[in-house]
Amino acid sequence: MLKQYKQNLYKGLGIFMLAFGFNSCESTELEILDNPNALTPTEADADLFLNSIEIGMAIFFDGDARDNTTEGLSEEGSEVTRMLHMFGPTYTNAYAPSDFDTNWTQAYAEVLSDIRALEPVAEESGLYTHIGISKAIEAYVVMTLVDYFGDIPYSEALTGSANTNPALDDDAAVYAAVEDLLDEALVQFNREELTGASSDLFYGGDESKWIKLVNTLKLKLYIQTRLVDSSVGAKINALVTGGNLILSEADDFAFNYSSTDANPDSRHPLFTRNFNVAADVADYMSNSYMVRLKDEYSGTDPRTRYYFYRQSLDFTEDPNEAECITQPRPSNYSSSDVFCDPGQGYWGRDHGDNDGIPPDGGLRSTFGVYPVGGLFDDSRGEAIPGRNIGLQGAGLSPIMLSSFTNFMLAEGVLTSGVTGDAAAYLEAGVRASIAKVQGVGDRLDYLDDVVTPDDPDTDENEEETIRDIYVPTSDDVDRYVTFVLNAFNAASGDDKLEIVINEYFKALWGNGVEAYNTYRRTGFPSDMQPTLLASPGDYINSFLYPNELVNQNSSASQKANQAVRVFWAEGGPTLE
Repeated sequence: MLKQYKQNLYKGLGIFMLAFGFNSCESTELEILDNPNALTPTEADADLFLNSIEIGMAIFFDGDARDNTTEGLSEEGSEVTRMLHMFGPTYTNAYAPSDFDTNWTQAYAEVLSDIRALEPVAEESGLYTHIGISKAIEAYVVMTLVDYFGDIPYSEALTGSANTNPALDDDAAVYAAVEDLLDEALVQFNREELTGASSDLFYGGDESKWIKLVNTLKLKLYIQTRLVDSSVGAKINALVTGGNLILSEADDFAFNYSSTDANPDSRHPLFTRNFNVAADVADYMSNSYMVRLKDEYSGTDPRTRYYFYRQSLDFTEDPNEAECITQPRPSNYSSSDVFCDPGQGYWGRDHGDNDGIPPDGGLRSTFGVYPVGGLFDDSRGEAIPGRNIGLQGAGLSPIMLSSFTNFMLAEGVLTSGVTGDAAAYLEAGVRASIAKVQGVGDRLDYLDDVVTPDDPDTDENEEETIRDIYVPTSDDVDRYVTFVLNAFNAASGDDKLEIVINEYFKALWGNGVEAYNTYRRTGFPSDMQPTLLASPGDYINSFLYPNELVNQNSSASQKANQAVRVFWAEGGPTLE
């Protein structure tokens, strides 16, 4: 037991030093040693564990900047919902069980293991905020594991016993345990204590913000289970009446990265994978998602230039750079489905396109400034020069934002008897999302650079900045919101819900977890681009279990296929 504790502590020590790269903490080791009011050794241990848990959760969500091959679960969710490109070409071979080994290990051997080590230390020292935070994070991680895989080991896992083959619990039972965890977290946050959790990387130990997160995670759990639980409307109404939900940007639950690129690399993981080498971006944008942003409602979504950066303003005519230009339009595509060329220089890939990688790394569209900390698209049409661009990776992981809360409440009003005005929630969600995105973009100094007019005879006083020309104005935002609300008010029945979900998908850029959940729950957006193959196999209703589970746990066996549904999606829509 002592050996395991020391192993965890040493790991915690390493991760704690990592934390200084991720967060602008003012404390240093020297200050702790010199300050007579600094933490006691036991309290310090709890802080180390807490930082390890919080950084571990960020890695679980978005991957690890120190290992460009490690993807977070958000990325796979983004790919199967056409927010990012999925290679495929079928759903059956798009992902191997081994693809999730690192995520599984990260959840159990890192985050949940550290939580088990933290809680007795924190309890002994009366550090109840630490315990509340750990329970909230455990609830999120465990809920996400259920959402992706279904039944998982939980009640017999991480118990400190010699059981190395814990049984898999029914996924509905684990969800019930998650709700209990959230209730327990609230109890901890309401206990009196002498010392808070100032080292907290998310909220700086502000219990009021953590309470809002816990209640919002309850909202997420309830809206997620609305297909199998007719009582969720009353539960959500109670949360709304309580008033403690994430409804302000100040309360957003997001992990913030820095621009530090070494010792350790604490930039956004998607930034490091795509921009460490000049003209060699790794990921493909989804053609259909770019079209969803730039072409709907008779005008460009105000977030488009923040989400995507075009390295070229023209699509290629060279088949060596994009083989699809020589291929016929798939027979299973409708006339409205984008194929190959999204237009206006946006350059990605179609869903399930598994052609080889051509020399297009410095040509295809890539991530913008939100959320990975790259460049704003000011139509320069130049290849990414490398790592020293934009915010240099000082982006964020948008795990649970105020815009998400509003969209979930709008869905609840339309489907589950939640009180309130769905149109008002829809508008609030759209505006909160745009404000969040533009706030990140406003950190770019070069937006105020003067653009020299193309016409040398132009009066110098007519020179404009990049902001003047390309950044959407408040009038642009109002115009977009009016388009959305007019469409919503003119719709009826499920068409209203689809508009809400479509806007939710636009706000979810950077969060494939909620996109994957929402698509399986609602079947919307219904106009998802088909795979290139007419028969791609059953949609991935849940992912196959990682090899780490089935090869090392005699109580586990691989599920029959990826068509197996998570309990809360039983009876849900048929997906493609």
